Amino acid sequence: MTIIQRTIVVLIGTQLAASAVILFIFDLNSYNHFSGSFSWLRFLKELVGSFAFYLFSAGLLFLLIGMCAPSRKKKRFSVHEKENSLK
Repeated sequence: MTIIQRTIVVLIGTQLAASAVILFIFDLNSYNHFSGSFSWLRFLKELVGSFAFYLFSAGLLFLLIGMCAPSRKKKRFSVHEKENSLK
């Protein structure tokens, strides 16, 4: 991957993850936190399998690809021929 491709993939992953976090906050605001029935464990179980969960997973996947994919190495051409090169 070139540096431009890596940058684009990282930006896409960041945007997807940020969108998912906003959706998580909207889901969290729909609960009444002051009642005794709110449970973080139940909230997280309901998030698994939702659109926001898959959006966040896709964002993390793009970030992983953008950060860990090997960069393409440029081929270096020798200025000197083999006969005239320094050893």
